[in-house]
Amino acid sequence: MKYFTVLLFLVCVTVTNGQKFDKLALTPPMGWNSWNKFGCDVNEQLIRETADAMVSTGMKDAGYIYINIDDCWHGQRDSLGFIHPDPNGFPPE
Repeated sequence: MKYFTVLLFLVCVTVTNGQKFDKLALTPPMGWNSWNKFGCDVNEQLIRETADAMVSTGMKDAGYIYINIDDCWHGQRDSLGFIHPDPNGFPPE
């Protein structure tokens, strides 16, 4: 029981005094993702228009800072299994 108490104490001290990252994720990462709206049908103009809309509608002022261009970027895998961008489709036109 004595060893259990010491172990419990050490675990509690470690948890309560764990590594602290000041100013990390003070707000949740907020952004907009293209997949649910456009699927694979994206191009540079569409993404630029989306970025402009985030500013003009106040989303940027509300904390949205990311625009994620999702999916349809990948081409073939190499012999080691790594996925490479599709040279014919990404980056979008």
